[in-house]
Amino acid sequence: MFQPEEIDRAPGRSETHIQCLADSSTPQAIQRVADNLCNISPPDWLVRSLIETQTIGTIFGETNVGKSAIAVDIACRVACGLPFAGERTKEAPVLYVAQEGRRAFKRRFRAWELHNNQKLPSSLYETRIDVRIPDENIERQLSESVEWLYDEHGSLALVILDTASTTMIGDQKHGADMNAFLAAIKRLFSESSVMLIHHPGHGDKSRGRGASELPAACDWEFKLQKVDDVGKVVRLQNTKQRDAVLHCDIHFQLLDHSMGLDAEQEEYGSVVVDYLPEYNERDTAKKTPSPTGQKMLRVLDDLLAKDKARLRESNHNPDNARVLVDDWRAACDMQGINSDTYRGTKSRLLKCGSVIIDGSHIYVPDA
Repeated sequence: MFQPEEIDRAPGRSETHIQCLADSSTPQAIQRVADNLCNISPPDWLVRSLIETQTIGTIFGETNVGKSAIAVDIACRVACGLPFAGERTKEAPVLYVAQEGRRAFKRRFRAWELHNNQKLPSSLYETRIDVRIPDENIERQLSESVEWLYDEHGSLALVILDTASTTMIGDQKHGADMNAFLAAIKRLFSESSVMLIHHPGHGDKSRGRGASELPAACDWEFKLQKVDDVGKVVRLQNTKQRDAVLHCDIHFQLLDHSMGLDAEQEEYGSVVVDYLPEYNERDTAKKTPSPTGQKMLRVLDDLLAKDKARLRESNHNPDNARVLVDDWRAACDMQGINSDTYRGTKSRLLKCGSVIIDGSHIYVPDA
């Protein structure tokens, strides 16, 4: 390798010739790295530290782990400009492409409104057509819709495809089909962040299903996994960030939000997510009650306190205070804990020894 002083001594290179090379412009196809370092821009976050603008990524996880519930929460919070898991969002229009679970689609968003006491803005949209790409006719309709959104709102910040496999034509295991799918996404939504809801591999659950072209093309990736079946707690793990450090694990509780009674007078509703900022998986190993479990225990404590006060007023021993299981259930219902959540959390409290049921009464072990 030539050293700087050796260049002058290179055969056939005069001082005048070397000076001309230094002053000449570079070819059109290349440029000096050093000449461009003054034009660096900071990351433009759609969801701070999680999703950058104009990027593509996936959330993958097993069936019924809460992928759509998380995606709906992100969609609503970006459209409303509300924080997601404690991270700031950029308020912007969102398009949700729902191909899987479309019958429950409206219930999911209505349950989100009720749970968060927040009306959805007019900048959140859903598709009314079956989306399977690449397809010339579908791409034309989507392109017209994207153009209209830009005219109406000035931007389209986030597009969610739920799921990747149901919105693509071809086999997700074939690299050529996956590349064609990704190319169609980039054609349609070049100025948007795109979130693909995906399933894990059949054999390797630590990665998304299908061809390796998908994870290779992604700028970010999140794995969703249950960590507490009874408490319905899931972990959102950041497994890839192309140009940033990985975010710490985020925990949510899946809650069944009641929306009313059906024709048979049974409760119906949908699943919503509730962020758990202080959740620690090591606490689960120590059998610490979940936030809902702690709430139910507080309800039980209040009922016991009232019964103790009643016994004192009648000159009876307050240590004989007791609570009917049915009264506890009714009090929990008054606190907004629906029947499904109550049953699951009660089972966990019994399993970890936080409560004891003896016949029709319930007790706290140290009471």
